[in-house]
Amino acid sequence: MLSIRNPRVLLSILGCLGLSAMSANAAPVPADSVEFPVWNHFFVGALGSKQVEVWLSRVADDLSGVYCYQPCKDETRSQLVLKGRVQGDSAELTEQDRGNKAVTTGIWQIESLKDGVKGNWVSPDGKRRLPLALRKVDPQDDLEARFPYEIRLLADALPGADGDGCPTPPLVSAIRLYKDGVLFQTLETESQGTCSIFTPMLLDANFDGWPDLSIAQFLPAGPNLPHQTWLYDPSLGRFVDAPAMLQSITSPDFDPEHQTISSFWRASCCEHGVSIYRWKDGDVEEVDTQASYFLPVMDGDTRRMCYIAPGYRDGFIEYPGRVEQAADGRLRLHQIDLKYCEVDEPTFLERTYIDIWKPAASGEKPVLLRTEGVAWKSVETSNGPRYCPEVPYFDNGRIRRVILSDNPDLCREESPAQD
Repeated sequence: MLSIRNPRVLLSILGCLGLSAMSANAAPVPADSVEFPVWNHFFVGALGSKQVEVWLSRVADDLSGVYCYQPCKDETRSQLVLKGRVQGDSAELTEQDRGNKAVTTGIWQIESLKDGVKGNWVSPDGKRRLPLALRKVDPQDDLEARFPYEIRLLADALPGADGDGCPTPPLVSAIRLYKDGVLFQTLETESQGTCSIFTPMLLDANFDGWPDLSIAQFLPAGPNLPHQTWLYDPSLGRFVDAPAMLQSITSPDFDPEHQTISSFWRASCCEHGVSIYRWKDGDVEEVDTQASYFLPVMDGDTRRMCYIAPGYRDGFIEYPGRVEQAADGRLRLHQIDLKYCEVDEPTFLERTYIDIWKPAASGEKPVLLRTEGVAWKSVETSNGPRYCPEVPYFDNGRIRRVILSDNPDLCREESPAQD
């Protein structure tokens, strides 16, 4: 997974807004549309006598970001929040602590955004004034270095026109790429966020070392966030549509180290999963997919159902919460806290079972040893002969099978097909 130490990742989660200036060579804008640049930059430099790291994001006329004093730590990296407006070549930002945004801790009076950030930090009462001088950090990877374009969005309105709160963001109809002020390529799209606008992300979707572009299209009720992606074709010198299979992957997460694309998805309120894809012959193919299931556990005399969902790490899918079998054959719960398991009878019997895994070292893919599943037994009940589920429960280091004949809703008159 990507770390927030990566400036591009941190900027992508800010959901911030930016500036609106256009060059004289800009392409004509349709009468019912507006065009505005968007960018994310990482700066380092001095605020008074202190060294700082600053992340700024601009869309339309809004400028926002976060900063920290070196040496920055994960818990302080985004603690100080900046927000303001651009006015020509200058800007003014309000500085606040994320924990108490009602209090202003400083004012950034930016005199110039050309070739960095120059200006002053001023205390809220105006009595203290510190010089501010930041430089944009040179690209640290080939993606940044190989992307010499200015990104502008074409939309039906400017962001933030509806005021504070949760306004309806504008509908973005195209991403326009400019080089040296001249329109290079237009990528048509249809993207509309919720409360804030979606902006393009720079990534290497096919792991060829060239920068690709992707933008979220809309925010659904679940985590299945659709994206539209374009791949840079170095032979054509242009961006082209990614294959349809890649376009169909929701919430894709690209792992260049392991050359995989993972997707966390939800099929219903009670079913989540992870799928992994790899590139093959110019297209992506699914190589693994795993879904959530219900693990029965005896907590003393109490029957519990633990919801077990898969995760992605180091190029493979694993279940962090699982039952492991030690070398002596004894079973144990791994990363399962019973207080988060529901006191309940099985509801989804076809997804109720116990996978038993061999213990795995950190970074090692776990090995599935066996699965204890539900069986059906013919028993006498208060309603007569019925086939009732025999459910395996993890019980203090062993498997205990329990026939649930006391719940008539779980039993059936005819024998279900046995796996």
